Amino acid sequence: MTTEYERKLIDMRSQMQENNAYLDDYMKDLNSWTDDMKKKEETVKKSTNSNSTPADLPPIRNFVEPPRPKKKSQNKTKPKTSSSIRSFDYNAWSKFDVDAECERIDNEQKVENDGGDEEEEDDDEDEDDEQWQEEVLKKKAEHYKDWGNHYFKQKSYAQAIENYTKAIECNPTSHIYFANRAQCQLFEERYGACEADCTLAIQLDKNYIKAYYRRALARIGLGKIDQAREDLEYVISREPSNTDAKNKLAEVNKNDEIKRLGRIYPLQDKPIDKRSTKPLKRIEIQEIDTSIISNSTITKKKNIIIEEIETTEVPTPSEPIPPPPPSQPLPPPSAPSTQSQKPSPKSIPIPTAIPTTGFQFKRDWANLNNQLDKQSIYFNQIPPTTYKTIFSTGLDSSVFSRILLLWSMKTNIDEHLINSMYEIRQTPRFNTQLSFLNNDDKQLLKTTLDRLQIDSSLSKEKIQKILNDYKID
Repeated sequence: MTTEYERKLIDMRSQMQENNAYLDDYMKDLNSWTDDMKKKEETVKKSTNSNSTPADLPPIRNFVEPPRPKKKSQNKTKPKTSSSIRSFDYNAWSKFDVDAECERIDNEQKVENDGGDEEEEDDDEDEDDEQWQEEVLKKKAEHYKDWGNHYFKQKSYAQAIENYTKAIECNPTSHIYFANRAQCQLFEERYGACEADCTLAIQLDKNYIKAYYRRALARIGLGKIDQAREDLEYVISREPSNTDAKNKLAEVNKNDEIKRLGRIYPLQDKPIDKRSTKPLKRIEIQEIDTSIISNSTITKKKNIIIEEIETTEVPTPSEPIPPPPPSQPLPPPSAPSTQSQKPSPKSIPIPTAIPTTGFQFKRDWANLNNQLDKQSIYFNQIPPTTYKTIFSTGLDSSVFSRILLLWSMKTNIDEHLINSMYEIRQTPRFNTQLSFLNNDDKQLLKTTLDRLQIDSSLSKEKIQKILNDYKID
């Protein structure tokens, strides 16, 4: 017979065996589940590599403000007032402490008169509100920055600039927002705005190298080559391994050298298998007198005319000089041909086609070589109503001065002169051209206006507008 103790030991042993079996089954199931999850995760990663990644998803659209901090509970402990003692309770009156009651009354009066503690609590609450507002603005700025980065990846630079601007309005102390907006300005070719944003980013953080590089690119677009070179050299000094800055600096120096020295053709370093197999020839360098070349070129340019002259034998003093026969008079000397001395000027034809663009007008006007008569004929055949399209970008100062001269040389005031003066005043930057006239041009314009005032028989309204708009000091 087993005792009660042995029976309990047997039951405990069987229970432990069952627990171990249950634990083994549980761990087997857990290991199999983890293996399945790893396999599924690998398949998901492989499928997402070809498709869009979670990083490409847009950020959260709505901004969620952080919760406002709770105000501190104002549990003001009021001093307990002693209960009133009845007049007939002599035992209570015998136990009443007069000094303690007087001290309590004095403390209450001090608390009522002194409100400094409440003001300190109000100041603490205001500081908590300011900190909460700053935290809200910073988180809102990060929210707009995330949206700006999203639009930048999609190459929607205008929307990215808008979101970066909102982020700057929320937190103007972050240099990242200015630098990101400068990058978008650079892609939009707004070089002036890009330079300003990069300068602000550098003022906020002088160690931000990307701002220097982006400002250098903007200054290259603006034509500020020296300042761009300084920025690139600073970037290379801080980051010697920056290949982009090195390549851009080499490109800037090369373009600057081309502007100073002209076009440079670099030597082509061909591989050995593509080089010519012909033997090289040694060329001897000979010095040539440059004076001979200059004299030969001068003689080629000159038209030398050699005329044959009949020479007669000069008699000696011992022999008498026979008189010339009367029947054979000497022929008059032949006059030198004017064609050989003065070549005829090259005749330039006047263009008959009416120009429709400013380029055609400038080309025809330059081909006439400042010949007043031909320029006058060419200008008079252009209808004044087409001036707005031909001079859509404004008149050149030299062309305007020439037109003033043509107007002053006209003998009669005709309708074409009035219409041309009326239409030219409507071209862009007319007032600017009028204000920068020299004294000679002002005198020519004054003579034309005086003639218009005298002869006012044609279109008085136009003449009055011309006199008002062409008024000079």
